Amino acid sequence: KYTVGGNKYIVTKAGEEVRFSKANAKKKSVTIPATIKAAGISYKVTEVGANAFKNNKNGKRVVIGASLVKIANKAFNKCPSIRNVIIKTTLLTKKTASKKCFNKVHKKMVIKVPKKVKKSYVKIFKGFKVK
Repeated sequence: KYTVGGNKYIVTKAGEEVRFSKANAKKKSVTIPATIKAAGISYKVTEVGANAFKNNKNGKRVVIGASLVKIANKAFNKCPSIRNVIIKTTLLTKKTASKKCFNKVHKKMVIKVPKKVKKSYVKIFKGFKVK
């Protein structure tokens, strides 16, 4: 387990990959980076764990890094103030992410995605505005 910039990470593959497990509840904008450096080792951030943002009432904006492969169901659970989610990764699929990861969020939340994967991401996050 590591804490970098107030956010918590759990190692999923020794020396290589970590899961974003808990967001810093005090920040209005949270960035999930593509990589983090902890104890002198660079780790790829490959997934967002379940309840990583649970009951986060301050967060208004989330930026998801380019190395992310999976977003767990209810990762953004009960986050009424999140209005903008920017997804930089092109690696998500219907099996690794779904609209269930955004549970009880702001009704007018907008998800910005890379142009080349917009069609598939619109299907994955059905019911949300995907730009």
